[in-house]
Amino acid sequence: MSEKNYKEAFQRIEQIVSEIEGEDPDVDKLTDLVKEGLELLKYCKQRLRTTEEDLKSALGELD
Repeated sequence: MSEKNYKEAFQRIEQIVSEIEGEDPDVDKLTDLVKEGLELLKYCKQRLRTTEEDLKSALGELD
């Protein structure tokens, strides 16, 4: 995946869902869209985990 930030990745996921729901993509295009969507979901999930860990660490320093 090219360098993206969370917001861009999430927006692309929304586009992919719209494409799948709004059109009747051929099997090859559908496969590519699903693969791209899964990679973006993995990226977003990792970013959320990292952010959560960073916040817990930062808040832990306040104690």
